[in-house]
Amino acid sequence: MKKISFYLILIFVLQSCHVPVNRDYNGLSGALVFTQNKKWLINNIYSDLNSVEREKMNVQILNSFNSLSKGNAVSIDEAITKNLLPAKISLNPDLEQLESLKNNSDFDYLVNVRTKKVADQIASLELSQPYQFSKNEAFAILEVYDLKTSKKIYSQKASSETSMEGKKTYPEYSAEQLNAERANGKTPKGPFFSYSADALSKKNLSQILKDIQKKAVK
Repeated sequence: MKKISFYLILIFVLQSCHVPVNRDYNGLSGALVFTQNKKWLINNIYSDLNSVEREKMNVQILNSFNSLSKGNAVSIDEAITKNLLPAKISLNPDLEQLESLKNNSDFDYLVNVRTKKVADQIASLELSQPYQFSKNEAFAILEVYDLKTSKKIYSQKASSETSMEGKKTYPEYSAEQLNAERANGKTPKGPFFSYSADALSKKNLSQILKDIQKKAVK
């Protein structure tokens, strides 16, 4: 029991370690303007995480935009009960969909979010080094459409990854080389801790929301 608790504590600590997040604004402005009481429609997230995690992220996004817009953000589920909106808005809405939203609602902006796990090869806890190079990789994208002009005005992609080198094994390495590395303490020993692909997805989204908050024009 003590060993299990020890490993859980280590996982928590290492999950808090710094993992670089790469950003891409797709040539658009890195700041959003939250003025003049504009209304924000928050679409449900498109994600390959489970339904519980998707709902948590939906709430996270809504709360963030509500805070920045002073209560002028509405989830699509709430909007559907009050307006003539489609049950689902696509991740990449075409001009017809954007025009429909403009004509059938009083929202000014549409917020679309997606997360995806690109590679999911390492567990949060690995007892030994993998036999080949392995990595976890994920990204999140948040985009904003101006419904009055039907144009995308904001796009941020945040991506991150963690990796582990594979074991050095025979015949790629001679027995003498392997024994020498073991003797010199150069052979990594487990356990190994890492961000899971799920955790990277959630981290990327959080970093996007923090960046929007930091650069917001109010």
